Amino acid sequence: MSIIIIIIILLVLIFLWYMWFLQKKNAGVLNGFKDNMTVLMEDRFKDKIKKIEDMNLTGSSSERFVSVKEEYQKQLKEVVPNISADMRKAEYRNTQFKIFGASKLLKTIGTEISDVEAKFSNLETSLDNLSNSDEQNSLRRDELHKAYQLLRKKVLTQSFDYGSAADNLEDELSEVATLLDDEESSTKVGDHLEASQYLDDARVKIALITDQLKVIEPLYHDLNEVFPGQVEEINDVYQKLLNQQFQFGDNIAELINGVQENMIKSDNALGELNFDETSSLNDTIKSEIENLYDVLSIEVESKQSVLKQQKPVLDYINHSNYQHNKLEHRMQELEEHYVLKKSDKTSVEDNKKSLTSLREGYDQDVQDIADKKVIYSKAEVTFKDIIDKLDHIEEEEKTINDSLNQMVSSEKIAVDSVDQYAKRLEIQKKIVEQLRLNGLPDYYLDYFYMVYDEINKLYDELNSEQINMEDISKQVIVAQEDLENLVQKTTELKQQVSLAEKLIQYANRYASSDEELKDQLERSRAAFDNDYDYNKSVDIISEELERVEPGSVERIRETINA
Repeated sequence: MSIIIIIIILLVLIFLWYMWFLQKKNAGVLNGFKDNMTVLMEDRFKDKIKKIEDMNLTGSSSERFVSVKEEYQKQLKEVVPNISADMRKAEYRNTQFKIFGASKLLKTIGTEISDVEAKFSNLETSLDNLSNSDEQNSLRRDELHKAYQLLRKKVLTQSFDYGSAADNLEDELSEVATLLDDEESSTKVGDHLEASQYLDDARVKIALITDQLKVIEPLYHDLNEVFPGQVEEINDVYQKLLNQQFQFGDNIAELINGVQENMIKSDNALGELNFDETSSLNDTIKSEIENLYDVLSIEVESKQSVLKQQKPVLDYINHSNYQHNKLEHRMQELEEHYVLKKSDKTSVEDNKKSLTSLREGYDQDVQDIADKKVIYSKAEVTFKDIIDKLDHIEEEEKTINDSLNQMVSSEKIAVDSVDQYAKRLEIQKKIVEQLRLNGLPDYYLDYFYMVYDEINKLYDELNSEQINMEDISKQVIVAQEDLENLVQKTTELKQQVSLAEKLIQYANRYASSDEELKDQLERSRAAFDNDYDYNKSVDIISEELERVEPGSVERIRETINA
């Protein structure tokens, strides 16, 4: 129980000490605020206000001064006393141990003091500006008068650099002079704020005119010096080319007039200080002039090119005609013995028409050149088109000629191949005859005569008056494949016959002792001698031999394959 009492006493003592600590802290804050209030309650701006009152301000300056003065008196006579009253309340609460209430009120007082100090700082700045306005305006006035005089002198003495814009520039300079005069009038009557505004407007206007001069000079330089010289040069060249009887696809005179009209429009826009439109028109004029230079230079260069190419193009046409006629003659000769591709004949016929058309176009251009009626740039394009088409014709006819060479070569290859096929077919026939068989299977005979007919057909077609090498080449390939198959069938037939004979011969040793084998042996011989089915003969006797002597068939087959 005594411990609890001791704890309670300690807690009470700690609380009392904390309250005493807060009270001392509040008292320290109050003392600091009192120092601030001593400064705030002083009539610190009395001398500045008296000085400004002696300046006898008028107009907006006077109105501004009255507003600042009234705000200052309000802060000094109303706001500051109210803060002092709040401080007394806070001090009373603190002495009465209303610590937390005093602390809250002190925070509010701190904010109010900061606000008043900030307000006084702003008011002081305003008073200083009003007090120094005449002096500041005087410095700015001198600076702007000098800038105005220099700018006016530049515009008047260099008006030739600004063209039609000079009049408007002088009007703008007059506006600056008016603003400076208004500033002097406002200063004389004591309205320094209004005078300052006139100076600000004059400064902006002078800066604007200065920037305009930088834009005007290059624009007018192009309009006054660059473009006229270029147009004159173009017109001179154009007249010389006309005297030389050059022809043009474009109406050059109209294009030149268009440039001159745009120059007038651009100059008018410059006179109105419409720099965007002037710049846009100048860009258009530059593009039009470049186009005129290009048109004239292209015709001059094209003339040189056309005159230089005239003979080579003719030579190329004659060469192509010669090559074409040579190919055409060869095709006519070959057609007596060969069937030519329809596509090749059509291409050659089309090429003949194209060559005739190209020559006619060329002759017309040459005549126009002689008559001074040609537009050289178009003639140059025509010559290039002729060369391109001749290149195509030459490449196409070279391909056709190569195809003809291949066709002639293919005939000899085909004849040699068919001769070889006939010899190989005869070899197969002799191989079969050497077997001395009573007959041959139908499947073999059918295939043999099929190959025989294919070879004979190839001989007939190769010996015909007009051969189709395209079809023959395909038939040669088919005949070769069929002959290879026949060779394989002959080999298989020979092996089956040999195997059947050996199996039958081997089976004879069991015929006297095995009736069942004897019967099957007769069947095997019948299939061999009468039906010519050698595969069946092998199957019948093989089955019986395997029954009486397993492994014998495979052993005999190996002797055949060895």
